[in-house]
Amino acid sequence: MSDLVVYGPAYSVYTRIVRMTLVEKGQDYRFEEVDFISEGMPAAQVARHPFGVVPALEHEGRILCETSSICVYLDEVFAAPALRPADAFGRACVAERIAAFDHYLWPDMRDLVTQSLFAPMVGGWPDESVVERATKRLARTLRIVEDTFLSDGFMAGGAFSLADLHAGAMVDYIVQTVAGASLVAELPNLKAWREMMRHHPSLAATEIDFDAYEWTRRD
Repeated sequence: MSDLVVYGPAYSVYTRIVRMTLVEKGQDYRFEEVDFISEGMPAAQVARHPFGVVPALEHEGRILCETSSICVYLDEVFAAPALRPADAFGRACVAERIAAFDHYLWPDMRDLVTQSLFAPMVGGWPDESVVERATKRLARTLRIVEDTFLSDGFMAGGAFSLADLHAGAMVDYIVQTVAGASLVAELPNLKAWREMMRHHPSLAATEIDFDAYEWTRRD
């Protein structure tokens, strides 16, 4: 049994990023599903994460929280393949791009996915005003990604890195929506990068099966 355990729901983009990192690192791990939509956040997860969110990683009996910290830890503990540059500036650029997605893109991506994907799954109706606002903002921020981040084909430093995994999980979510797919299709660098990401085994290995959840089964 692996001494690496990931706690979180498969549908969480941040849980998926951790799992993708482990796949890219070639590490076996145990995945413990934490489905907080069905029953709320379990007490056991609150005990693991002081703020009661996901994901959490257990390694050798110790718990680590927060996706970026977990992924940097995994990259340092398991040497090959390296998912960050060897130089300090390059590593800082990877961290910069990850932070940009977390702060400037994911909030609107999350709103778009919540309204366009999740709301219908649970029998609700999307709030089109939220969809419109998120789409408008993403048209601007994804253009920045197109022109600034992807000028050399990768999210940071001219090579595949943790920044690509981080962004890859997020973009994979929005392309499942009509608006998100349209936005990506209109940006050639982003479209080519997305196609490249589709061939990385970590994306397929962590594909989300929404049919596995009772809350998606609506008559």
